[in-house]
Amino acid sequence: MAFSQIGWSVINRRVCLKVGALSILGKPDLASGSTIRPESPRQCPTSSNSCIFILLQGGPSQLDLWDPKPQASAEVRGPFQTVGTRCAGVRLGELMKETSSITGELAILRGVHHNFNNHIAGTYITLTGSDNQPNMDREADADDFPGPGAILNLFETRTPRVPRSISLPNWLSIPGPSNRMPGQYSGFLGSVHDPFLIKGDPNSANYNPLSLDLAGGMTAERFHRRLSLREQLDSSARLIEKNMRDRQDGLLQSAYDLVTDGRIRKALQLTTEKNATREAYGRNRFGQSLLMARRLVEAGVQFVSYNAFNQQWDTHGNLQNRYLQLVPTMDRGFAALVADLKERGMQEKTLVINTGEFGRTPVINKTAGRDHWPNAYSLAIAGGQVRGGIVHGRTDNKGAEVIENGVTPADVLATMWRHLGVDPQTEIRDRLKRPFPVSTGRVLHEIF
Repeated sequence: MAFSQIGWSVINRRVCLKVGALSILGKPDLASGSTIRPESPRQCPTSSNSCIFILLQGGPSQLDLWDPKPQASAEVRGPFQTVGTRCAGVRLGELMKETSSITGELAILRGVHHNFNNHIAGTYITLTGSDNQPNMDREADADDFPGPGAILNLFETRTPRVPRSISLPNWLSIPGPSNRMPGQYSGFLGSVHDPFLIKGDPNSANYNPLSLDLAGGMTAERFHRRLSLREQLDSSARLIEKNMRDRQDGLLQSAYDLVTDGRIRKALQLTTEKNATREAYGRNRFGQSLLMARRLVEAGVQFVSYNAFNQQWDTHGNLQNRYLQLVPTMDRGFAALVADLKERGMQEKTLVINTGEFGRTPVINKTAGRDHWPNAYSLAIAGGQVRGGIVHGRTDNKGAEVIENGVTPADVLATMWRHLGVDPQTEIRDRLKRPFPVSTGRVLHEIF
């Protein structure tokens, strides 16, 4: 029985032990000794809260979405007008019409900044808060700081009936032998803690990401018996099993549960959702992915991350036409998610973060686009007891520099951890047993 589109496969125990680890990425990880656990019970998350983390990778323009400057010159203002919102004095880019109606539920952070103008470096600091990196393209490394989904998997002391963290609908990739962009994976915790990937377009008519039906003739009981074939292992596999038993058993049990436990299967069957709800999110990859994220949270998944297609929001040229394609889809899906969570009574327990890895230059370039700009950009947070209808942070009259209430990606992550019931100062340890706090940022108490 294979899960061909999760990003890892349930293969027979003899084979997976011989290669050294059941890694989502297929990379042996015996050297890490990654049986790391929180240092004390108080560090384990006890909250039932969840987070949906939307990464618009490529760098959305703060000036054309969240922080327009209608009084600026044309080369700063850009090709779009602005639209009013339900919050007095707050305007958004004119393509954000649906979001303008739910600003009363949002905290818009206009003072986000960091020092990296490279996509990969910007993505890494956005997902991990770590600035210990070069400002250049690179592939994921075993010494990277782990992403949020991996840290939550680390803190799980029991085999969960549903995955603790799920990524969809694809990994972010970078050209290279491994194709892995850093920040999404487990880094120094060891790849066994990687999030589950649920791959594919949920708007597709034949969407079946988990190959949800058991193979012909395979009952749940027979599948369960397949997990107990230790007697058939040869001596070399037994030596590996001695080191890997806990991690292997947990992953195999999780794979078993994904097939035999109904909650995840039902969450992924979007055809059971009301047609009006599906239409509200938008019948496209983005909208249906966010609808799936809501359903996964309802099923008990604590952290769901949405990864935009690689650098989809990178608009060095022809920004106007690209945004006419991109923004309405994002605007509709995001607004529908926020409204849906509120209607279902899930708002307080579900934090939604909508961000890119940096912003865009304040001046339109010669190819009618904007270039990378990490000095000042914006993001939006909803739910999780966030005080809606507020703007936190301010930029200058060009949207170029933060002049009030600056925020770093580490601060955003610390705030997310607070919502998830994890003290940001909780220590995790790398393979050399060096301690690192989950986040070096500060919790943004002022937005709660």
